[in-house]
Amino acid sequence: SFKAAVKDAFQYDTKILVEQAITGRELECAVLGNEFPEATGVGEIVMEKGFYDFEAKYVSADDAKLYIPARDVSETALNKIRETAIKAYTCLGLEGLTRVDVFLTPQEDVIVNEVNTLPGFTSISMYPKLWEASGLVYSELINKLLQLAIQRQRRKSSLKSSRI
Repeated sequence: SFKAAVKDAFQYDTKILVEQAITGRELECAVLGNEFPEATGVGEIVMEKGFYDFEAKYVSADDAKLYIPARDVSETALNKIRETAIKAYTCLGLEGLTRVDVFLTPQEDVIVNEVNTLPGFTSISMYPKLWEASGLVYSELINKLLQLAIQRQRRKSSLKSSRI
């Protein structure tokens, strides 16, 4: 029962986290920018069997299939995911790069699951693959990130650092 689970959890710590179960698919969207962020299309990793763990991600990646764009998702839901990713990015005051993972319920509700402020950036990582599918190849993505960093540094250095 729920009460028994809570009682058991409090044996291990003074704080516990209870989350609502969400039925849906986990989808991913990459965001890039400073004051005016842009989002990619939406991708999905589908496991043929098992879980998407370290082994599946880096060792035996054959069981993980990457779909960009995510399959069988309405245009309305895809747009809602992109808008939600940008809103999450903006609300958190993020800059540079982020990958936003969301759940899409059968009713097409979009629920933010995780905001990855330092997403994987290898040749097999979802973040650069999402941008590549959106027309921004790896070398151009790196150039864009460098330009964004320079803009942030210029903006920061133009601010006063003391009242004197």
